[in-house]
Amino acid sequence: MSEAAPQKAQASGCPFSGSAAAEPVSLLSPRAMSCPYGVYKQLRSEEPVKYLPDQNIWIVTRYDDVEYVLENPERFSAKESPSSTNAYRAFPEALAILAQSRAVPRARTLMLADLPHHTRYRTTAQRALAPARTLKEFSPKLRTIVDELIDGFCESGRAEIVGALSIPLPMALVAHIFQVSPDWISKLKGWSDSFFAALSGSVGEKEVIKAAHDTLEFENFILDRIAERRQTPVDDFLGRLIAQPEGEEKLTDPEIVNICSQILVGGNESSINMLSNLIYLIATTEGLQQKLQADPARIPALVEESLRMEPPLQAMYRITRHEEDFNGVKVPPNSKLMLNFGSANRDETYYQDGESFDLDRDNRETIHLAFGRGIHACAGQALARKEAVFTIEKVIARLPNLRLSTDLPPERAPLFGVRGFRTLNVEFDPTPRMAPAVNQ
Repeated sequence: MSEAAPQKAQASGCPFSGSAAAEPVSLLSPRAMSCPYGVYKQLRSEEPVKYLPDQNIWIVTRYDDVEYVLENPERFSAKESPSSTNAYRAFPEALAILAQSRAVPRARTLMLADLPHHTRYRTTAQRALAPARTLKEFSPKLRTIVDELIDGFCESGRAEIVGALSIPLPMALVAHIFQVSPDWISKLKGWSDSFFAALSGSVGEKEVIKAAHDTLEFENFILDRIAERRQTPVDDFLGRLIAQPEGEEKLTDPEIVNICSQILVGGNESSINMLSNLIYLIATTEGLQQKLQADPARIPALVEESLRMEPPLQAMYRITRHEEDFNGVKVPPNSKLMLNFGSANRDETYYQDGESFDLDRDNRETIHLAFGRGIHACAGQALARKEAVFTIEKVIARLPNLRLSTDLPPERAPLFGVRGFRTLNVEFDPTPRMAPAVNQ
């Protein structure tokens, strides 16, 4: 007979329970960086569109306003959509490194492109990525990889989930897309981390210079593979980017490089944090694992509710083309807007008790904004959702009595605008490996 399950550890890192913050509004304060939802609630209630002087940005916090901006690309430019600032511009040495690039002139594609150019990039990238085909090809391998990763720690009864599962799984999909061996995963992840840190705008000169060097290295990696596929065509993601149908304008090398950099970062950063957030939710919500074990068909609902509550990417950015009037708040032209998904997804107008987790919530009534909306919505969201469902199916089945570590508390990701974990230590009842151990 199994022992009684230990009590769930106190969910640390974001104790917000629904009361608005009373301190002056700043998203860069230690409290807001740790748990921003009190600030979001205060803004929705008092100043749903507000200028934040410490970031020189207008934050938009209500669902209707965020949706309006996303669905009107003719009024709002996406040319700086992933970041609140361009970190490279602050450091001449980083700019000098980037000036050595072979991928010139630099291109803005996909999430950085406005109409009409965006349509060409989106159509080409979607055809090359072929989500349905990629999912069909990778799904059997995905299940195997999840089991292999869990085999690596299931007998010990404890694991640091970010490093043991959340990172290597999405990176395996990225490696599949770029058709490189698992030996490349560490290098790909290193590049992605550098790019994402620079995008956050909250890192110092050393990190930005490293990101500049990594940018050149990644560009050369892609350019070399472009040359190989032009010499010997291959029907893979890169090959399909190069082989445009007759009558369509071919992508330039800089355009291909830019698309690939977005696939690299977008293909892993959000998924890593999404998986960690899901596992944290299971480990800290009494009875949730048992409910999912009894009815695994509820796992997709769990994924949607987690994405609503904790969007891995908390915001995207737009530039106003004209003066905009948000219910009496006038925003000048050429102003930068932070479209706050983390706040909009808890808007009281649409989500009753939106600060609380509710497995029974019907997220089809008001579709959350974790993957964006409109022409710039995440192209890989179907892959991300399937990846999450497969992973949680295995986690609830193979890691019984999942709970937070009693001696190693979770550590949140330190980057602004990211909702995830740097480390997430958990405990569970030890279980045997599915595959036999390999004798060394």
